[in-house]
Amino acid sequence: MSEIKVIPNPKEVRSEKGEFVLNDKTRILLGRAHTREDEFSAKLLRKGRIESFAKISLPIKVFSASEKLENVIILSIFDRDEDLRSIFRWQDALFDERLKEEGYILSITSERVIVAARTEAGLFYGVQTLRQLIEEKEGRLRIPCLWIRDWPSIRYRGVMQDISRGQVLTMESFKKLIRTLSYFKMNLLSFYIEHTFSFEKHPLIGRGCGSLTREEIRELEEYARDYHVELVPSFQALGHFHQILKHKEYAHLAETELRWSLSPAEEESYKLLEELFSEIVPAFSSKFFNIGCDEVWDLGRGKSRKMAEEMGKGKLYLSHILRVKKMLDKYGKTTMLWGDMLLHYPEIIPELPKDIVVMNWHYGSKRLENEDYYRPFIEAFQKAALNQFACTGTSSWLRLFPDLRIANRNIRCFISEAHRYGVKGILNTNWGDDGNYNLLGYSWYGFCFSAEAGWSPEKLDERTFDERFCRQFFGQDTEELSQVFWLLSQVNYVVDIDLPEEYPSWAFLLFWDDPFQGKYSTKVREPSETGRRLMQISSSALKIIFRAEKRVSKNKKWLDDLSFAARQIGHLGERLLLIEEVKRSYRRAYLNLEDEKVVTGSLDEAITSLRRLKKSLIELKDEYQRLWLRENRKPGLEYNLKRYEKLLSSYDEKILELEEIKKAYMEPGGSLPKKEWAGINDRK
Repeated sequence: MSEIKVIPNPKEVRSEKGEFVLNDKTRILLGRAHTREDEFSAKLLRKGRIESFAKISLPIKVFSASEKLENVIILSIFDRDEDLRSIFRWQDALFDERLKEEGYILSITSERVIVAARTEAGLFYGVQTLRQLIEEKEGRLRIPCLWIRDWPSIRYRGVMQDISRGQVLTMESFKKLIRTLSYFKMNLLSFYIEHTFSFEKHPLIGRGCGSLTREEIRELEEYARDYHVELVPSFQALGHFHQILKHKEYAHLAETELRWSLSPAEEESYKLLEELFSEIVPAFSSKFFNIGCDEVWDLGRGKSRKMAEEMGKGKLYLSHILRVKKMLDKYGKTTMLWGDMLLHYPEIIPELPKDIVVMNWHYGSKRLENEDYYRPFIEAFQKAALNQFACTGTSSWLRLFPDLRIANRNIRCFISEAHRYGVKGILNTNWGDDGNYNLLGYSWYGFCFSAEAGWSPEKLDERTFDERFCRQFFGQDTEELSQVFWLLSQVNYVVDIDLPEEYPSWAFLLFWDDPFQGKYSTKVREPSETGRRLMQISSSALKIIFRAEKRVSKNKKWLDDLSFAARQIGHLGERLLLIEEVKRSYRRAYLNLEDEKVVTGSLDEAITSLRRLKKSLIELKDEYQRLWLRENRKPGLEYNLKRYEKLLSSYDEKILELEEIKKAYMEPGGSLPKKEWAGINDRK
């Protein structure tokens, strides 16, 4: 097979000599019976590189018998376009059942390009591959001569975007997400919703948090339909209900005082769900509806305790699922739910209706599990003849940057094993726990890696993926940028805290911690060495971004996100180094109490270092706000800005403390107090 630089890797590729050269005489031909979808694919093809680089707009014409089939790109649905069938030399290849829904054949010779499929979706994906193959070479646009037959191994290939922990994308960002996912042949986008939907009957629930309206969802669905992307809602119907139960108007429906889960012991809980479903379910046209119901650890511990004692917690959970499913059945929806509680109560799995889809989620860990780790979880639902999605993760949440080692292994191994069992869907989740702090630009690598794994897990090539990703995401000659993602990902392994691990990454906790007296800051192992390593990561990443910036021809805005991540990591490194300098300065002053010049000079040095850190953090805060508002709606931003404000106040407090210490020292008989944070609490 020829090594072509596209994502995902096609199933069958045969190289041929020569190339097809695009020029101002090239035409795009459609069959006489072409549809609006075909025309959209044709317009998409001539956009982007062709229009921006070659400054030409290829004419889109309808085939006629007199048409000369040279210097043309033909887009055809074989079953429908009888007038074009005579030009196909490989008709039998199209009737492979694997090509039936989304497969295509792409034939490129020096005379013509043919994209042939049996459905509009297949034609669309053939066009996406063709778009990726166009190269700028010697001042002209060229396509290498190839023959490709391609189809997806997994029917549903999607991403889940968390829009309930702070970030709700702007409409343009949602559309950009849809366009880019479709470019890499993803066909499903799920919105994780706890409360961020504008309910007319219950307006309190979605108020003031950037909620999506029914009209906005309709607009996004119409937009996504052209790109063959299905929008799937995930709305919690049991646990993760805090954003609703926190309001006093709904608090009485909580299972416990924690207000985490809706109580199945309250009949009014089901009335509320009925009313919420009456609005949110019809808002989406997808046949799928995910009712969530994950991590319901308080079930049977409060109001439903008696029910749990009588029927068992597993049966109680099952009864709730069946009741909620019955609500959805009225809308003709296929019920989805997360699979963790089912694995916690395995005895109820065989009793689930066979038309339920289990969202089987496992996100990997630093143990870097292989395929056999996921096998028992897949088999648990496979043996019960239940449909399931393999749900992986970007490993971006609660981190300063995604952990690509964990994410890549999780995506590759889980999806590969799921494919062996014939699983029909995959969903790569992009969670946003605790404020959804991370910017969207951090997650594109993980999204694209799952696109490759979902389309063709048996052809996934990690060896060449980085180069192909950069080429397709940022443009030609940008391969060096892949190093940036891996450099920034190292932040998850550089920081070591002398405590039992609590979060996915110590760096995230450390960044927001009080630099002098915080729980984590006081337990950093080798702070100076750690600081130097973090600054080196930051510096190296920023240099690569700077060198590559002029060559980036696509998605250039996301470089700002990567630059911000690098600067943030650099700030943490600088902080570790400067805080150690501040401590040394104070110790030097304390050990030279009789030398006023040394004392005042040392204290001034410490204050200067803290002011430098504060200035750097203010710049980060301002840039974060700019990038957030460029990608997301404003609600949710304040939560993360308060983190910055709290950290800035810790600098202000320490600067003020040192200024007052200096002032007191300058008074007659003045001295310096012992300071534990400077490591001199035991000095005489």
